[in-house]
Amino acid sequence: MKTLIEFSTLGILALILALIFIPFIKQIAVKVNLVDKPNYRKVHTNAVPLIGGISIAITVLIVLIVSGIQLSLLKEYLPILSSGFVLLIVGVIDDKTDLSAKYKLVIQLLLAFIIALSGTRITTFYGFLGVYEIATWSQYILTIIVITGVVNAFNLMDGVDGLVGGLSLLGFTMFLVSSIFYNDYFLGKVSVIFIGAIIGFLKFNLSKKKIFMGDAGSLFLGFILVTFGIHFMEEQHSTNNYGYAYGFLILVAFFSIPVLDSIRVYVGRIKQGNSPFKADKSHLHHLLLTAGLTHKKISLFVVIFCMILFFIGFGLISYFSTTLIILAIMTLFWAIVKLLLMISSLHEWRATIKKLEQQ
Repeated sequence: MKTLIEFSTLGILALILALIFIPFIKQIAVKVNLVDKPNYRKVHTNAVPLIGGISIAITVLIVLIVSGIQLSLLKEYLPILSSGFVLLIVGVIDDKTDLSAKYKLVIQLLLAFIIALSGTRITTFYGFLGVYEIATWSQYILTIIVITGVVNAFNLMDGVDGLVGGLSLLGFTMFLVSSIFYNDYFLGKVSVIFIGAIIGFLKFNLSKKKIFMGDAGSLFLGFILVTFGIHFMEEQHSTNNYGYAYGFLILVAFFSIPVLDSIRVYVGRIKQGNSPFKADKSHLHHLLLTAGLTHKKISLFVVIFCMILFFIGFGLISYFSTTLIILAIMTLFWAIVKLLLMISSLHEWRATIKKLEQQ
């Protein structure tokens, strides 16, 4: 009961502070031109402040400080939190000056290496493709690739209002439930603070007084989520505190949509003879826009889709291998995408017919 009251208090405090901070940070962003300007790829017609990530990070930092942090826990999570804030700063610079992609990639790789070096590494495949334990040098390479790849995939999901915020809210809610179930106090504490701050952001992101997450926010949240997930997964693995690969399942289910969608988009661009990094409108949220869904409905659809993937995995994990579960998740994702592509083609065909009739 005491922990429940503490968590509720911290979450409400984070929400209140976010609601207080955002209007002030918004004014500063407008003055320094930290805004997203409309162009042919975007649906908004006015400049929108890119302060979602900044407001969430400042709120989380302040609430963590005032709530008191045990030195041992701070040392354990310091590499993750400090690296996350470094990436936040990189994201702010990118939002302001459009930082070169290669510089961002180098920084992400370096931060991922720091995380791996600190001891937060993927040490097992949990039977995926028949592999369980992996060599130490492979752990470093795999962890760096996973962190960097997932962070960039998560960043690419930030295309419609509420999507990254909604996914992040779901991710930290998963961590909160897991922390209560497995008695992981610090993970629960940080998760509930993030939840409060993200709800505060969504209040503005989904209103007329609009703010955007910005690269700073999507990079920061993606990094925190994936590194927290790896840390939780390996902590449970080392203590044998669960019957199945629950932590692994959270990572796979939660990040399967952004990762699989990014792979699909990159492959599609290469097939068309374009650079895989050339921006277009082929992402999942673009397909949902073409299907006629609003921003709020798209965000809700993707969040529910993510939850469905998780529950599918959770329901199958006691009966089937990790490999079969991942294949099932991938199959469902590709089936949904194929359906959306058919709908998109139908809309294009109707538009073409309409133009021909008007000539």
